[in-house]
Amino acid sequence: MINLSYRFDQNSSSLELAGMPDVSNGDSEKTIGILSSWTLKIIGSPLLEGEKEHLDNLMQVILQYSRSYVSGIKKTFVSNKNIVKISPYGNKHRLLLNSTKKGVKALEIILDDSELADLTRCFDLLRFDPRFNLTWSIKLDTPYTKKFINKNLNKSTSKLSLFYSLLIFISSSAFLLLLPINNRFDVKGNNSSQTSTERTK
Repeated sequence: MINLSYRFDQNSSSLELAGMPDVSNGDSEKTIGILSSWTLKIIGSPLLEGEKEHLDNLMQVILQYSRSYVSGIKKTFVSNKNIVKISPYGNKHRLLLNSTKKGVKALEIILDDSELADLTRCFDLLRFDPRFNLTWSIKLDTPYTKKFINKNLNKSTSKLSLFYSLLIFISSSAFLLLLPINNRFDVKGNNSSQTSTERTK
């Protein structure tokens, strides 16, 4: 049997897959049609590995999340069986990986924008690579409608807009209250001008 191994490297991520051709499906000797193992290295995080189902769920969630994030929509995505979950975490991204084995604690990985971009790039390279004849459970990249984007943007920014509006109103009010109102100066000025004209008369 021919054992093949291909790797996709980005700055902070390295994805490696091993497998063999599926002869019954007519795969060439350089094509992986049966996946035997995979490993994912993210700088500063433990080595990830598992079955094809785990990689499938990870790809699905990361690609959907990245696509929404680029469109300005910050929301949580969860895979089937709650194996993978990713959500906004301040100005970063919180990736939560739940093991299918009982008693194994969930793994949390915090990604910044560049690390998320590297991971997304690895998965994009994999799914469009002709050396793989594997079926992935990933939704088609249909463009978001303007209605969908506006609806989700309103949900994520409406509370912040209200907060900032209130903050600006309070700041402006406080600033106006601190401005000195010197009415006496105007009154004295008028009186002095009147007396000076009376004296000249």
